[in-house]
Amino acid sequence: MPQRTMWMHGVNMQVEYPNRLTSVRATGPFMRIEGARGQNTWLHFPLPTLAYVDDVRMRIEGTMISFRTRDHAVVHEVIIYDGESRIAEHMDLNLRGDHLDHRFDVPGNPHIHKGINVTLGVRFDDDAPDVRSMQIEVIGVGLEYSSEG
Repeated sequence: MPQRTMWMHGVNMQVEYPNRLTSVRATGPFMRIEGARGQNTWLHFPLPTLAYVDDVRMRIEGTMISFRTRDHAVVHEVIIYDGESRIAEHMDLNLRGDHLDHRFDVPGNPHIHKGINVTLGVRFDDDAPDVRSMQIEVIGVGLEYSSEG
């Protein structure tokens, strides 16, 4: 099965609850957010999705996320949707620091139907000393997919 990878730059991110952040800024290399103490939100990455290539139905293999957090910010969930269906969830994570090439599987490698949305659940510590310590920078989100073979 030939594997394909498609990346989307982090500046395409959509924030579910922007009022729980103190800043959202697109820059050339990444999207930077700064949280508010004790808050959480979800970051959405709607990936352009090829359901068929040359009349062959595609299967999702996984997703890659390139991000970094400061000491008082954490990525605690990665949820993958195909349209409105939740096809993978990675919960109770405690990802802090540099994760510039982090991969998450999609169990069963299902067919792609409606479009992939990768959602990151993020949280900010109650005891953060300042706003800078609650920064998250998302460089990009990728989609690995392949044909049925």
